[in-house]
Amino acid sequence: MNIAKTFDLPLGGATPVEAGLRTTLQTDTIRQLVGAVAEFVFVVDRGLRVLMANRGIGERSAKQLEGALVTDLFPQSLHARALSTMHRVLANGQVDGYVAEIEGNDGQSRHFDVRVSPIRDEQKIVALAVVTTETTEQVRAERAIATQARMIESMLEGVAVINEQGVIEITNPAFDMLFGYRRGEVIGRNMAQLAGWPFEQPERWQPLSAKHGRSIQVEFDGRRHDDTHFAAMGVLSRFEVAGRNHSLLTLQDVSERKQLERAILQAVSREQYRIGNDLHDGLGQELTGIALMLRGLAGRLTSEYPAILPEIEGITRLVNSSIESTRALARGLSPVNLERGGLSDALEGLAMHAQELYGVDVTCTHRVKTIRPMSTELANHLYRIAQEAVRNAVRHGQARSIRLHLHGARAKVRLTVTDDGIGMPSDAVDAPGMGLKIMRYRARILGGEVRFERGMPDSASTEARPGTRIICECPLEPAADAAKARRPRRRAS
Repeated sequence: MNIAKTFDLPLGGATPVEAGLRTTLQTDTIRQLVGAVAEFVFVVDRGLRVLMANRGIGERSAKQLEGALVTDLFPQSLHARALSTMHRVLANGQVDGYVAEIEGNDGQSRHFDVRVSPIRDEQKIVALAVVTTETTEQVRAERAIATQARMIESMLEGVAVINEQGVIEITNPAFDMLFGYRRGEVIGRNMAQLAGWPFEQPERWQPLSAKHGRSIQVEFDGRRHDDTHFAAMGVLSRFEVAGRNHSLLTLQDVSERKQLERAILQAVSREQYRIGNDLHDGLGQELTGIALMLRGLAGRLTSEYPAILPEIEGITRLVNSSIESTRALARGLSPVNLERGGLSDALEGLAMHAQELYGVDVTCTHRVKTIRPMSTELANHLYRIAQEAVRNAVRHGQARSIRLHLHGARAKVRLTVTDDGIGMPSDAVDAPGMGLKIMRYRARILGGEVRFERGMPDSASTEARPGTRIICECPLEPAADAAKARRPRRRAS
């Protein structure tokens, strides 16, 4: 294609205006100024030949590019687009441009934004400025963001972005559906409206994610738009945008799994309770009868067969020991009997047994004034949590005194176990052992939480041992169970 003929320009020589422009472009000031620009800059005459370039291309230096047709600097596939754009700018004098994609030497695509501007002298266009900006990284980032957005949109898990105040800024369809809202309806709401712990107190959950490698696992009771509840589990991750902290929350509904786990635990507890009662009321009573018979027999043998009396007394001691072992086994399998004192008496028994077994001072206090009686499931889980806490305080905390306190008011119950030991390591919860994990699991089954704190966090004494305080707070009735008896609210039409 003959460029000069296209624009009706001669190629043999330059006009006085073009010659003056060429001379101006050759000055050191202009070259230094244009050379400092990060983009590729070319000035071309009306015949589309390069008057000046601010840098070289490939093996050709900037000086070597002068006089070349500007289209020679682009791949053949871009010639038509480049010529069309420059033709329009020469014709109408308006800034124009196009985007280009070129395959690099490494086989990867490189992206450019090309802008063509007119250069005028006394209202006449004498040359064109072609500014080419590489946008490869920007295009790749935009495509990656778009791909990630499509992936998040198609995820089965609910995903939301929450700001520092706990306000929801972005959600995917699965998140809206999870909580029973229309698309985008929860944006602008506070996460505490959809869930209780830990979102009602941002100062508690934000430091947690920062402390545990910027990501923590969360389990909580979610509230749907129709006021029903479900068990939610997911991951809360911290990230920063423009200097502000945000959290990415990924959730799934685990209600069915939780119900199955609770059913299994309840079945195990019922079986333990049955075996415990059978041991206490069956085998225990039979052994007691044998002991009484042996005692009566020993009375008769005292006068008739005194030689075998020591053997009979030895058998009686063994039977009595078996009775105690049977009772201990029954208490271990079914520690809480709501018909015989309930959780308060069971905790007092735990304190007495621990004091005898470990030789430490264990006290138990309780103050329970609830609006409804405690369920067997709740009482058994709280007892097991207290049992594990006492065992850890002695074995790992080297405690010399332990205090159990059970407090119940209205619809909540709180169990506190405090010791004067050496304290719990900061990474104890993430340690390989299962004790603390099972304690937290039991609390979550009940719809509550377990917190591990230092007993004396403000103590400045080097001799005083910090100790540990374990606090378990649970509702008397799990929210998921309470929701079954609650009628859904009707939306206003």
